[in-house]
Amino acid sequence: MAYPLPENEAERLAELHSLEILGTGRSAALEGVCVLAREMLDIPSAAVALVDRERQWFKAAAGVDWEGTSREHSFSTWTILSSDTLVVPDASKDARFVDNIYVTGEPRIRFYVGVPLALRSGLNIGTLCLWGPEPRTPTSAEIELVGHLARIIVDQFRLHEATRRTKRDLDHRRISQSLLEMQSRELWRRQSLLAQTERLARVGGWEFDVATERLNWSDGIYRIYGLTPGFEPDTERALSHFPPEARLHWQKKFSAALRLREPFEIELPFVDAHGNHRLVRKSCQVETDGDVVVRAFGILQDVTEQKEAEQRMWHMANHDALTGLPNRGLMRERLEAALRRSRRSQRQVGVLLVDLDQFKDVNDTLGHDAGDALLVEAGRRLSNCIGDADMVARLGGDEFIVLLTRMDSPTDATVAAQHVLSALSLPFNYRRSALSCRGSIGIAVSPEHGTDPSTLLKNADIALYRAKGGGRGIAVEYDTRMQQATEKRIQLYARVRLALRNGEFQPYYQPKVSLRTGSIVGYEALMRWRHPRRGLLGPQDFGQIFDDADLAIVVGERLLEATTRDMANWVAQGCDFGHVAINVTSSEFARGGLPERVLAALDKARLEHGRLTIEVTETVFLGRGTDVVRQSLQTLNNAGVRIALDDFGTGYASLSHLKQFPVDRIKIDRSFVHDIEHDVDDAAIVRAVIHLGQSLGIETVAEGVETAAQAAYLRANGCDFAQGFLYSKALPASRIPGLMRGWDPAGVMGEGPTIDLAI
Repeated sequence: MAYPLPENEAERLAELHSLEILGTGRSAALEGVCVLAREMLDIPSAAVALVDRERQWFKAAAGVDWEGTSREHSFSTWTILSSDTLVVPDASKDARFVDNIYVTGEPRIRFYVGVPLALRSGLNIGTLCLWGPEPRTPTSAEIELVGHLARIIVDQFRLHEATRRTKRDLDHRRISQSLLEMQSRELWRRQSLLAQTERLARVGGWEFDVATERLNWSDGIYRIYGLTPGFEPDTERALSHFPPEARLHWQKKFSAALRLREPFEIELPFVDAHGNHRLVRKSCQVETDGDVVVRAFGILQDVTEQKEAEQRMWHMANHDALTGLPNRGLMRERLEAALRRSRRSQRQVGVLLVDLDQFKDVNDTLGHDAGDALLVEAGRRLSNCIGDADMVARLGGDEFIVLLTRMDSPTDATVAAQHVLSALSLPFNYRRSALSCRGSIGIAVSPEHGTDPSTLLKNADIALYRAKGGGRGIAVEYDTRMQQATEKRIQLYARVRLALRNGEFQPYYQPKVSLRTGSIVGYEALMRWRHPRRGLLGPQDFGQIFDDADLAIVVGERLLEATTRDMANWVAQGCDFGHVAINVTSSEFARGGLPERVLAALDKARLEHGRLTIEVTETVFLGRGTDVVRQSLQTLNNAGVRIALDDFGTGYASLSHLKQFPVDRIKIDRSFVHDIEHDVDDAAIVRAVIHLGQSLGIETVAEGVETAAQAAYLRANGCDFAQGFLYSKALPASRIPGLMRGWDPAGVMGEGPTIDLAI
């Protein structure tokens, strides 16, 4: 692979070689600068690189154990092409480095910043470079800091050059006093800068003469030890501050380094002169004279605060801030480890996916503080249900997971789930309110339900979906039939999305008839799917889609748009159709802004607001976000839109809902109407609902009327309106004007009662 060369490559190499620093070992002073650069920019690796003809050599480094790299794969090759700082936010997206072996392989460099080092303008002999495995864009302050450190390094090189020149000049006795003074000032400045570097980084340099066994420390090491500079340290005194095991570990590594002439870096526990327990990082390199090791040197750095900060950051990255429980990432790591152990031990691993059933209600009614308190309490109760080897994690929102790592039987998961349900079912006192903390649980057990984390979690989620659909407050274990049902549901969702894009959904309209006059007073818009192969489909074929909030919202939008358009067309044709009712799901309320969307659609179609009726089921009243539903319905009702309560009597709505919500009409469900000719209980319920409506001034509409006898009974008991096959099936919009023109109210009223009105 070819790489670019500076135009002055020959002069640049001559400048580098004239310094005579290649092959002379690493510099302890420059290593201090690298340590400072790495710590101040919070980046893993820093190095002072000298770029030779075919390789770059590291004169100093921190967080790096290489001696250098080939120039072909060196980022410094590009840095020395100009005098500007080279910043690479993400090497994997940079054409110059995307195929670099240090980008595609270890250490997987992403972020890089390099400053060219030049004693004379244009002759860049090397770089100060920093890199890390995560993409990053440095701030201008960080770039300025790196530039400042680079100038310190250049000053060091100039000092080296000046020292060599001074020695040479002294040998030839051609040095002047002014040059000596300049060198003295240069040396003082360098020492001041290095001393500042040591203080900032809590780092110091050490040197050991092998022949004399003399140990030298910089002031930085005295500060780390908590000692006053001024006395000459010895190895016994230096090692006495390390615990016995750490001391032995250092001695083994140091002896090996002298024998093998290999550098190393280790972290050791340390006790300073004041008794403070610290953690230090100690490096060592050796210098040889021929085949003889003459000197060892390195850096000692106090990394206590750094390690504590890393530990805090690790905890923050792996734990939920609210509950203190492990988060999704840490849970997945533990699950992977548990599954690996289970393959060796033949023990099973269980996953309980827990969803709090009333969490959103608490948030909506009592506020987020109450919701947070509920989450914390739920986490505490879950933690009390598990053994020491198990784990509870919060996945986000109101979802938790219980990881069972030492199961002897699949039933252990079911037993644990029942313990969890029992613990959650106990009331939770928050201020003056008793909150419900019930939950639903999906269970999956390895290896039966999956042998990898993704499969196990997916199947637990499928089981949780079934538990929530089965009435909540229960635990359901996964089985393969659930997967098949899920796949069918996913296929249906995908086909419905395609059908929506293709315009295959359209409303059909079923008339509502006045039982008093026989006239059509309005219609209910019922969504139909004109399937290209299966023909016209009703809700029984696609009703599952309303379990998906996003799909329910899209279908609701299409219904509102199409219905208002059809009504506008009828008005333009002079067709007095009365009003049209559309059903609105809880998802549409939860989305927010429903009144604004409905009124905007009516205004766009230039329709009177009273032309539209919004129908909601009892489950919407009882669901999450009751306040939002009430406010939305009140806003619509105030604007003239009518409100109908659909399927009344089939759910658990209390009569108080008829007072709390602005209801204009009650719709009697077809399940009660169907058998009023034969079932005394159904007939009594229908009469009671009609009389309730009359008492509250609310109109009643009977659904599913199929016989004249049913119509007669409803009329006799005071029901206001009816709809069903007795009058008409649901029709496309194009047929409504014709139906209105041909409608015979007298003919409808001519059907006499054929059932005993005394039932």
